[in-house]
Amino acid sequence: MTGLFITREGQPGRWRVWPDAETPEPGAVEETGTYLFELESCADAGAADLLIDDSRLEALRSSTSDGARWRWQPGFHAGTVKAELRVPGAPPRRFEIITDPDRRKLTRDDFDTMVREILEDTFSLFSLSSFRTSVARGSGSRPPAIARLEFLRSRIAELTEVVELITRQPRRRLMAEELAVPYHRASRATGPEILRSFRTGKIGRETATPSRLPPSLQGRLPEQIRVRQRRSTLDLPEHRQMAACLRSWSGWLSAAAGLLDRKAPGTDTGLRETAIAWSARCRRLSTRVSVLARAAPFAEAGEAPAQLALSSLFRNDPVYRRFYRLWQDMNLGIAAVFGDFLNLPLARTYELYELWCFLRLVRAGVETFGPESVETGNLFTTDAAGGMTLAVGSVMVSVGGGWLLCFQKKYEEFWEETDGRGSYSRIMVPDVVAVAPVTPDGTPGRLIVLDAKYRIDGSLNDALNSIHAYRDALVQESDAGKITGFVSAAYLMAPWHGDIASERAYRDVKMPGRLFHPAYRGTFRFGAVALRPGMTVTEISEALQTIIADAATAPMPAYDG
Repeated sequence: MTGLFITREGQPGRWRVWPDAETPEPGAVEETGTYLFELESCADAGAADLLIDDSRLEALRSSTSDGARWRWQPGFHAGTVKAELRVPGAPPRRFEIITDPDRRKLTRDDFDTMVREILEDTFSLFSLSSFRTSVARGSGSRPPAIARLEFLRSRIAELTEVVELITRQPRRRLMAEELAVPYHRASRATGPEILRSFRTGKIGRETATPSRLPPSLQGRLPEQIRVRQRRSTLDLPEHRQMAACLRSWSGWLSAAAGLLDRKAPGTDTGLRETAIAWSARCRRLSTRVSVLARAAPFAEAGEAPAQLALSSLFRNDPVYRRFYRLWQDMNLGIAAVFGDFLNLPLARTYELYELWCFLRLVRAGVETFGPESVETGNLFTTDAAGGMTLAVGSVMVSVGGGWLLCFQKKYEEFWEETDGRGSYSRIMVPDVVAVAPVTPDGTPGRLIVLDAKYRIDGSLNDALNSIHAYRDALVQESDAGKITGFVSAAYLMAPWHGDIASERAYRDVKMPGRLFHPAYRGTFRFGAVALRPGMTVTEISEALQTIIADAATAPMPAYDG
């Protein structure tokens, strides 16, 4: 039987990934390891190709004529990868390989949460800007960003589950209707129904004697009697709205596939392959949603706008309430929001985390200092079609209280900078920089450097080296030629889930938990802050205030220039 297996290079043991995939032990796939995929018992194995996340793997020589081998170096992985096995003469076989069940759920949930909160923060901050326009919801003329498509794909998977639950036990209502039936079948007709039936249709006359009709009818009776009856129906206003939304989403995905097809003929091979792959996925997703729109609860429903009204059914029924929340998510996903940092797949969650941290901190600054002095206009650009682009390359945002938040601000050598502030070693680009207000004597405010690291467990030394470098190498030169450091504090930002153990002395806490200890941060103005996807704006605001308080009294390092 044909099978695909994975094993770590140079180590015994393997597990099947296709068909009938086996679940590996947590931690079986490490980001720094090298792994081999082995295809067995396949007649055309020599011409087979294996793609992981749309990238061809390096093929190796196999020891058997009916086998094939590929080498894979995971790097950052999200606990799951999309695989495609191509064998000549057979359709492509697409399947998901779960490399770490726990990490898969955590990373998938984090990715979806970050995309949702990035889009929510974008709309919230956009509403505070000087722009007076709405953001388009259609497909427009630009292909949607990859992160948005990843987000929509996970939403559609949940949408399928919700529609199946609704189909099993749909809500119904009793609908009154009138039926015209022959008089001899209207044995249960009421007096008012018989009287109303005299208004339309032919009137018959009884010829038999003695008459069996009541004297008041005078021997006359309508040939067709209109009787009222109630029947159960699925034609609810909510079902009409849901069906319209499903049809709208299916059309949007189909249009997005067309836009990706038009983008595919570019010169960049990697971008072209990605566009082709996502075009095919969008078409498959469109078909899935179109099938959902034809499910039983929606087949009987009439026409309605693709807009849900928050009725009592959506408020009180748990399953219908899930559909309403998915509708909100889908609206975020199809909004015409663009930007390079949104053009990231699930396998690059760590890069998306950088943008998420910045926007969450900007939103927290609004919460902390109030919206009056916030200036977010340079964070966005708009186009005539209603699209909005996040201009997050080296951007500065005023968040109130005199504080500025900078995303990926570039520091060149300090003697090259006009304000005399820069690096004494090499060009540095920290993820986020918080700039304090200007001092009363006119001196520029000091800096708090924040470096986003989605995972620090496996690369703790590299993470610490980066914030050490930022804190020590960023200096300023005064008019008198004196060189001093201007970084008050340097912190890592990471989605830490461990126990901070603040009741213990920081010396007794092991790394990396020690970095998050409040006393450690307050003593050295160095360490880490926990920023997890799903934290409320209030919690992020508290973290921002803690960062500012920790760094308020840090001594300035001096250098002999």
